[in-house]
Amino acid sequence: MERKSLKFILSLYKEHTFLFFLALIGSVLEAGALSGFVYILKNVIDDIFVEKNYNKLLFIITVLIVLAFFKQVGFFLKNYLYPVIILKIIKKLREKIYRNILNAEIGYINQLSVGEIVSRATNDIERFSVILSSLGTNVITESLTIIGIIGLLIYTDWKLFLIFVVVIPFLALVLNYFGEKRKKYGKLVQESLGDFTSHLNQVLTGLETVKLFKKDIFIRFFNRLNEKLFKREVKSRFYETVYLSSVEIIAYIGVVGIISYGGYRVIKGDLTTGQFFSFLGGILVLVNSMQILQRGLVNLKSITPIIERIQLLLNLPKEKGGDKVFNGLNREIVYKNVNLKIGERNILKDINLNIKKGEKLAIIGLSGAGKSSLVKLLPRLIKDYEGNIYLDDTELKEFDINSLREKFGMLSQDIFIFNDTVRNNLLIAKPDATDDEIISALKKAKADFILRLPDGLDTLLGERGSNLSGGERQRLAMARLFLKNPDILIIDEGTSALDVETEDKVVNEIVNSFKDKTVLMITHRLAIVDVMDRVIIMENGKITEDYKIEDFKRKNKNFTSLKIFTHNKD
Repeated sequence: MERKSLKFILSLYKEHTFLFFLALIGSVLEAGALSGFVYILKNVIDDIFVEKNYNKLLFIITVLIVLAFFKQVGFFLKNYLYPVIILKIIKKLREKIYRNILNAEIGYINQLSVGEIVSRATNDIERFSVILSSLGTNVITESLTIIGIIGLLIYTDWKLFLIFVVVIPFLALVLNYFGEKRKKYGKLVQESLGDFTSHLNQVLTGLETVKLFKKDIFIRFFNRLNEKLFKREVKSRFYETVYLSSVEIIAYIGVVGIISYGGYRVIKGDLTTGQFFSFLGGILVLVNSMQILQRGLVNLKSITPIIERIQLLLNLPKEKGGDKVFNGLNREIVYKNVNLKIGERNILKDINLNIKKGEKLAIIGLSGAGKSSLVKLLPRLIKDYEGNIYLDDTELKEFDINSLREKFGMLSQDIFIFNDTVRNNLLIAKPDATDDEIISALKKAKADFILRLPDGLDTLLGERGSNLSGGERQRLAMARLFLKNPDILIIDEGTSALDVETEDKVVNEIVNSFKDKTVLMITHRLAIVDVMDRVIIMENGKITEDYKIEDFKRKNKNFTSLKIFTHNKD
């Protein structure tokens, strides 16, 4: 195990020192009792079977009962407390990872595959848990057992022990060689599991689209990933099996040597039968403990790549903002010479725009014109712009991100609904909302159909809101905005799935309910434009036209969507 991996593991155990100490006592008791069983084997054979001493029989039985008691106490402490420590560690790791994902820089998260993140947060965490359990229940306990048994063997007959010492270098070579192989393929297996999870996640997310195309290509992709995972798992299993077999062969050779030399000395009278069988029993326990220990050490060899994968989630770059608290807009939003480049693409070019507090602004233009990027800059969902954006007299980057987003509400086509009740899906907007407030918000969003469902607010919505239609999901998401009552409202095609009549009602409710609030609405529906105060038209990342609604309607009194988007003028 690398030093940095060991340091990471020790930092996790640090909070659980007392429990770890008790578990360690359990390991000591179990290892000590096992060594005691081996030692007393000499007395069982020499004093009972050879001398036939009744008093010593009673004594030995008493000792065996005491040893058995301590072994079971040790067994309980070890096998209960070590796992509890691991469960506490894993629980905290999951909490940290979840919080880190929520607080991570969005741009960085978007560069990662969702499946890869999920794989690291699940498969890697589970594998890490298994290896840590092995560290406590196997590595520590068996190390103590080995130390105790070696001391006993040397005490019993150091000459016989020299035979065993001869095989130790061979065991070390086997451990080192196959440990490196296991580490290599352990990393490759985890990578393949990540690719496998990522592909499966994508297929499940886009299952409707997948079903409309030929399945053969998806099966081909899947089979390629599955075959790679299979080959790597087979290789990993091969090296583990050959390693264990090699250890056993070396151990058998050592035992044969001990039996040969020990048997010869018993025949000569240099060694009692009890001493010989006690020594032989100790060797068998020692070999078994060394096998378990080496298996644990092989696992520890493979823990470094797993830790590295987990640490990526533990060290996600956090969102950075200023320290000024945003208490709401007082006068205006100002874009001043704003440019935005993502990769090699210029998304926004020299944007200059003033939006007054309480103004209702419609933003229209062809797909890819930069409309969504323009509004996502405000709640800092996109950050790396050039130029300046001011909320009143303060540059956007100077505000604390959390306080900034508290004052924003956003609704887009991609509705976020999680697999829980209607109530819990709405409480994310206002955790302390009463049922009356929730019902009021649903009615404003024309989503009061929810109240007619058998379970009402406690209706489960299914994965991604699968129990609702597209329009119903949009109305539920709109209810969140009414519940949150933000200072600045952004709607990015957020009513696109509604029928015309419902859309008119919802938009009018927005205008009335957010009368004093600033509303930015991206839309292709010209009926929505009609109730706005102002219209801007975007093309290729630039604002090409800016109208007050009266001027827009007068200039385009017979307008069609085609005329707006191609800038044909009357």
